[in-house]
Amino acid sequence: MKKISLILLLTLFGVISSESATLPFRSGKVLAAELSKIKPNIIGEDPLAFPLPFSQTIYAEITVKIDAGRGISIHDYSLDAFGRRYPCIALRVNDENFNAENWAVKRIVPNATYTLLFVLDATRVGLTNQENYTLHAEFPPQENADCKIPFTNRGNSKFSSSRSIPSDGNLRVVAP
Repeated sequence: MKKISLILLLTLFGVISSESATLPFRSGKVLAAELSKIKPNIIGEDPLAFPLPFSQTIYAEITVKIDAGRGISIHDYSLDAFGRRYPCIALRVNDENFNAENWAVKRIVPNATYTLLFVLDATRVGLTNQENYTLHAEFPPQENADCKIPFTNRGNSKFSSSRSIPSDGNLRVVAP
């Protein structure tokens, strides 16, 4: 009976840990990745800076923890989804508003989270509850430049606040 209980406990632990995770990427670790049709507030947004050649939009946020000694810029990463590459259009620290005028963070704030914002074509992306896209590092070297990330589609709901994301992440990663 104890063996069965232990096996059930380990199986349950495996299921729980497979649903809450982080993923390493070049600048640190990914804590969360979500899609939403609700546009977040962006200070200083210039519609000409990133023209949108598609009629329907969906937003993608990747919340990350940056490694000590690193910085991050909107030019560092793009998002590949279904054969199309989308640029990062804004950054934010913790739950502050996105600021389109601040394109880089040279010195990270300890224990802060940073969120990268992307605008994607909703006719191709966000059609299911969970989809995998690739975060692509735009700076050399090209080896290990790509990180596959599972996105949770929140549909017509707002993005999760960064303070609601646990430090061990909330990515829905299925264990192999």
